[in-house]
Amino acid sequence: MRGHGEGTIYRDGGRWIAAISVESPDGRTRRRKRTARTQAHAREALRALHEEARAGIAGSGRLTVAELVDDWLAHVLPARSPSPATTENYEWIASHIRAGVGSIRVDRLRPEHVETLMRSMVDSGMSRRSPTLVRGLLSQVLTHAEKRGAVGRNVARLAVVPPAPVKRSRSMTLEEARSFIAANQGDRLWSLWVVMLTTGLRPGEALGLPWDAVDFQAGRLTVRQALRRGANGRYEVGPPKTRKSARTIDLPRPALDALTARLGAQEIERVVAGGAWRDTGLVFTTSIGTIIDPSNLRHTLDQATARAGLGHWHPHELRHTAVSLLSDRGVPLERIADMVGHTTTAMTEGVYRHQVSESVDAGKAAMEEMFGTGPGRS
Repeated sequence: MRGHGEGTIYRDGGRWIAAISVESPDGRTRRRKRTARTQAHAREALRALHEEARAGIAGSGRLTVAELVDDWLAHVLPARSPSPATTENYEWIASHIRAGVGSIRVDRLRPEHVETLMRSMVDSGMSRRSPTLVRGLLSQVLTHAEKRGAVGRNVARLAVVPPAPVKRSRSMTLEEARSFIAANQGDRLWSLWVVMLTTGLRPGEALGLPWDAVDFQAGRLTVRQALRRGANGRYEVGPPKTRKSARTIDLPRPALDALTARLGAQEIERVVAGGAWRDTGLVFTTSIGTIIDPSNLRHTLDQATARAGLGHWHPHELRHTAVSLLSDRGVPLERIADMVGHTTTAMTEGVYRHQVSESVDAGKAAMEEMFGTGPGRS
């Protein structure tokens, strides 16, 4: 009979088992075991387990990186009450850690292992942010283990994030943008494409745009909310991305005409839907008035750009297109930044600069010059 904490030796079939209980980095008690062919070898294995425990590595040293990360996700992260979106992001990051270094034992993990993983991510075309997130999560996991004496050092902190090529935003040419609008005039989201292309709204701002933010008489649109993922994991309307994002834009004639057409189309959809209609007060909705899921928006845009023979495009690239087209027309970048709600790189400029006009008219004249007085018109 052995005392509490001394461990145990027992026979299981034709083999001997040495086992002790140790506290793992997640705070739980784990049972660590070694198999042996004889009782004498089992006693040696038990001594080795105790030595490892005293050295502070039995709790995690023989664990793999994947096991340590999974423990952290299951028991440490929930205590921070993360949002569903945050949890989903951590799971995505963890998937890359598991695939790259997950099978390595924690006590054998080296900075070069982490650097090799990050380099492979960059080589696969990911931005520099992705490997930075991987190192960040791995560092948090190892820091927790380090505080509990489970690892001797945090090798993730020693790893250097490799440089990544700067990705340039893609945008349509004026000819491509015109053909895109013309090819999709029969699409139920045609007005959305026109508004995004001619005002530079973020996808979330466009999908969260309410009718009472559109002033048809003044020809203006006010951004005061946006669609975003809520704490329950569902999409909902909330404040815009930044303080600078709240703005009022003078609408180019194509956008104003598109919104007018959308107003009429939505009234028809309301009648057709009947009792199934859900009144969200939003401009761009599903055929029964509910919020458009961003993933569905991406899929629909894929179909719309394919229809125009342009291949795959992301909704954010319509915004990039608006900025690029205005810049190409000679509109000052400072005025474009006002229109699309960008925060400038200079802190004083970005935080303390005031919009002196009642609304931003930077893109109005230029967009009307490029796209005419209305989409599809000469």
